[in-house]
Amino acid sequence: MSNMDNAGWGTEWTRVVDVVVVGGGVAGLTAAVTAALRGASVLVLERGPLPGGTTAKSGGVAWIPNNKFMRARGLVDKREDALRYMAKSAYPTLYNAAHPTFGLPEDKYRLIAAFYDNGHVAIDELTVAGILALKEIFYPDYYADMPEDTAPEGRALVPETWEGFRRGIDKLEGQILIDQLIAGCGKLGVDVQCSSRVLNPLKDESGEVVGLEVRVGHRAEYIGARQGVVFATGGFLHNPRMALEYLRGPVMGGAAAEGSTGDFVDIGTGLGATLGNMTHAWWSQLVVELAIRNRSTLRDVYSPYGDSMMMVNRYGRRAMNEKATYNERGQVHYHWDAGRREYPNYLMFWLFDDALIHNPQASRFRFPIPQPGENLDYVITARTLSALGRAIRERLEKIAPHTGGVTLAPEFEANLEATLARFNAMAAEGKDLDFARGETPIEKAWAQAPREGAVTGAMYPFARSGPYHCIILGPAALDTKGGPVTDECARVLHISGAPIPGIFAAGNCVASPAGQAYWGAGGTIGVALTYGFIAGGEVVKRERRQGVVLAGQ
Repeated sequence: MSNMDNAGWGTEWTRVVDVVVVGGGVAGLTAAVTAALRGASVLVLERGPLPGGTTAKSGGVAWIPNNKFMRARGLVDKREDALRYMAKSAYPTLYNAAHPTFGLPEDKYRLIAAFYDNGHVAIDELTVAGILALKEIFYPDYYADMPEDTAPEGRALVPETWEGFRRGIDKLEGQILIDQLIAGCGKLGVDVQCSSRVLNPLKDESGEVVGLEVRVGHRAEYIGARQGVVFATGGFLHNPRMALEYLRGPVMGGAAAEGSTGDFVDIGTGLGATLGNMTHAWWSQLVVELAIRNRSTLRDVYSPYGDSMMMVNRYGRRAMNEKATYNERGQVHYHWDAGRREYPNYLMFWLFDDALIHNPQASRFRFPIPQPGENLDYVITARTLSALGRAIRERLEKIAPHTGGVTLAPEFEANLEATLARFNAMAAEGKDLDFARGETPIEKAWAQAPREGAVTGAMYPFARSGPYHCIILGPAALDTKGGPVTDECARVLHISGAPIPGIFAAGNCVASPAGQAYWGAGGTIGVALTYGFIAGGEVVKRERRQGVVLAGQ
């Protein structure tokens, strides 16, 4: 960059651009390419060694209402109906069908409305510009059984490969989505600078954010922003202290990128931002013994594989629909027993028979079930149920320092026998009378084909004899979904309610418009992409500063 780029800003600045974006996941990169398409010079600062963030570890699905594929197929996704569905699932205790904002506070309603209004516009613009190449995937919404969901299929989009691009064998669709955006950055002249962590926002005498102090290796850089800064740094899942203080219950880790440590919670509150949605996350389940080794897990348990399996708590009782979506199953771990003063489901024990291991049906959801002949140390195996109970007790003793000392209840084995007998009887009839397993549209879409002679692919009686197996599961999240509150223009709001000048944000680092809901496959990426698009479009509407005097100088 030439000295002319810093004209009027003084020699203390390492670099000055129109827009600085912090975070190289889908929200940040979308903001970057959107601003660049409007003529801005853009610098992306990524904390990690490579761009991608949590998006790169994901399935790359984006949930976008009223998208062009739906319109092309004649699928009607009316605004009022879509907002009704999103409002009721995001804030069920506030929902009022007769209210103009469906019972939501005006600001929360506007966030959801802006998502609907801008998501499909973002996809259209970035597709026409040659940035994104997407296709539809026919997953029902996660709450497609709700009567409010009048367009229950068609909102989920996934990235396509493009000519000349060869997909690696193990490359996730999330990485392909990032690759598309990075290619777009290159095409538009957006510089992506990795291994760069923001230390402090820099303000002028009026309190407006005009740049950032950044640590790059062992040196500090001062990056100026003529029009503004967009934060998209991810949530706080991997900040154990923040997770403990804010989330609704204990969490052991999850698939969020290691850099999801709540940087923007600290930076935003330092600027006077108000916080919101801090108790909620994009919930899931994880393999406890893998999370003990690394809190940032490679994969979580998205759709439990197989039919002859069930999950029980420390009392040997089922506590959930094992085929429910990961966001709903993850929250079952937080049930509080007032009489026993404990989380009885804090750990869940995923039990299955040998037939499940030898099931030949391929599934993208097979993890963490081993392949035939594969020995995985987190799988506990025994010839009988009573022996399996003893083996689980021994394993719990070994990992007790990491679980709060959870043990099996004395009645575990006796209850398990009764639980298994009831499960087998229901499975033989193909009907889960306790938790309606396998009955929602998304559960049917993700189901395996039934075994020969079986009524359903969701349930099948356990084998009469062992071996039997167990994997210990714990509470997890794909990332958190709370942080500084933004408005429908992605402006970060001060505790006074006014926008903090010069700063925008999107993605998991802010209070999510989704509230407690996970609207459908790609609910995380869809919201992040849309609000990244909004942020990138709004920041460039600001006048370019020709010079600056920092506060205190």
